[in-house]
Amino acid sequence: MKVSKLGERKLIERISKKISLFSKDVVKGIGDDCAVIKFDKKKYMLLTTDTLVEKVHFKFEWFKPEQLGKLAVESNVSDIAAMGGFPKYMLVSLNLPKKISVKFVDRLYDGINKASKKYKVDIIGGNLASSEEMSITITLIGFVEKKMLCLRGNARVGDLICITGKIGRTTAALGLLKSNIKGKSTKYFLNSKARLDAARKLSAIGVNAMQDNSDGLTSEVRHICEESKTGAVIDKSKLLISKEVVQDMKKLGFGREYYNSMGDYLELVFTIPKKKISLLNKIDHRVIGKIVDKKKGIYLLDGKKKYKLSSGYEHFRK
Repeated sequence: MKVSKLGERKLIERISKKISLFSKDVVKGIGDDCAVIKFDKKKYMLLTTDTLVEKVHFKFEWFKPEQLGKLAVESNVSDIAAMGGFPKYMLVSLNLPKKISVKFVDRLYDGINKASKKYKVDIIGGNLASSEEMSITITLIGFVEKKMLCLRGNARVGDLICITGKIGRTTAALGLLKSNIKGKSTKYFLNSKARLDAARKLSAIGVNAMQDNSDGLTSEVRHICEESKTGAVIDKSKLLISKEVVQDMKKLGFGREYYNSMGDYLELVFTIPKKKISLLNKIDHRVIGKIVDKKKGIYLLDGKKKYKLSSGYEHFRK
């Protein structure tokens, strides 16, 4: 059997079953945006790692080296943010083809350094290796106050499902870049930023579950439901798409039926008790649905019609 048959989520489940935890200090291992480790009386340590791979996540013609370095940092900071935490230390590993110029590496690290300084993150090591294709792997260490920790598995029946940002800009941008078509969504993706400030405010308010929206709305909502053992209903009428995204998706030949599976890179998906929704008035957000009993399933509500929510993006799947 090939990994394309399983897909990313099933493969993670398979690997998880083979792993044993020996330390009682592990609060959360596989299954969330970060691992959570006991640190002291007030804080947990957070650890995450993420890789950008040439021809999978990027092509050289899409990015300036500085933009690529910055994006690698931002994507990892987003994982820390989704747990309610803040980043502190970083390891950077580069696999580089021999043909890449030293100037490219200098500019790449200019982007990495600029993003690191913005978040006051110390680069404390890493690795260099030769390879046929380029990849950037960042391991980020952060911390979160115990009372502010957000886990995917903490959603509760009755919670409202909310998102920050706008849906679809990343999906549209990647489609445009791959097709070599110009559009307004591209600029957003090339300059994506982690929503660290918003995530910290949300965790302080007391959202129940949170994660970033990088793999698509349906995929991320499904992650939350699977970890929380709940169902969800997404109201299609609440999924407002900007005019720019609509125009860009038309250029790519996609209609509105595609929108519910679209993500927005580094934006947030979270659930919050209805009684706390008024506390979000100063945070950019939109209510798009609610958490329901697991028996009701995970579905999209389009008027009076119900549709099973698609699985969304998964690595290894065609």
